[in-house]
Amino acid sequence: MFTRLVIAPKGLGRVPSVVVAAARAMSTNGAAAAAKGKEQNNNGSKVNESSTAAMEFKQQHPRQLRRLPRVEVGPSAAEQAVSNILYNTPIAPKMQTERHILDCLAQDEPGVLSRVTGVMAARGFNIDSLVASKTEVPGLSRMTLVLKGPAIVMEQAKKQLEDLVPVWAVLDYGHTRIIERESLLVKVSIVRPQEGGSVAASAEEGAEALSDNAFIDSQDRLHALKQLADLFNGEILDVAQNTAVVSINAKSDRVDAFLKLVRPFGILEAVRSGIMAMPRSGNITL
Repeated sequence: MFTRLVIAPKGLGRVPSVVVAAARAMSTNGAAAAAKGKEQNNNGSKVNESSTAAMEFKQQHPRQLRRLPRVEVGPSAAEQAVSNILYNTPIAPKMQTERHILDCLAQDEPGVLSRVTGVMAARGFNIDSLVASKTEVPGLSRMTLVLKGPAIVMEQAKKQLEDLVPVWAVLDYGHTRIIERESLLVKVSIVRPQEGGSVAASAEEGAEALSDNAFIDSQDRLHALKQLADLFNGEILDVAQNTAVVSINAKSDRVDAFLKLVRPFGILEAVRSGIMAMPRSGNITL
């Protein structure tokens, strides 16, 4: 603690009481400020000591971060996820193919049919149906081809067909309203196949002799076959003891449907003529 002395100059005599009181107050304030500074120093050292202790505690006890919840995915779950992704992914569109019906009007001479089919084979077309015959004009033949392929390639094939010398014209009925028909001759067994035997073997054995029960059964099957043919505007052309020949004339999809329906009877032979097409006349159709 410091004490401020007030010395009166010589000749002034006694120091006034006011001056003494001011000096005492100044000394008291100085002592209070010194005590306050010492207290702050002590507090600072305490803060430093507490901070050091906190750092040591953190180093000795490292904090462990809490892990986020995770769903365990096993091999089966991954396979299921991949299967779902593959199933829901749309398939890349293939090259669009269209069904084309071409009519080639050509001269009736040998080798024309092979040249026309050669052009189609060179372009990679698979001919679904081919019908060639003479027309009402002498020396003129007509070939109807049914095939599938891209429209761009089809146009190139048509131009190559038209460049052939024997070909007069090539008509594309792909976007034309036409009438198309196909004939079918199918030989069906009317004998019930034996256990463990084929339909053809049962038909050959039935040709020798039929018992009463077998004959009645064959008549029932023949009646069912006739009703089925009537639904498709067909007719039974030939009936034998064990077989029947049915003829229908309809569109290709109806011919396919009829063959599926008579398959349980047992198909022995089947012949299809191919598609014949002709454009409709006018805008009115019946």
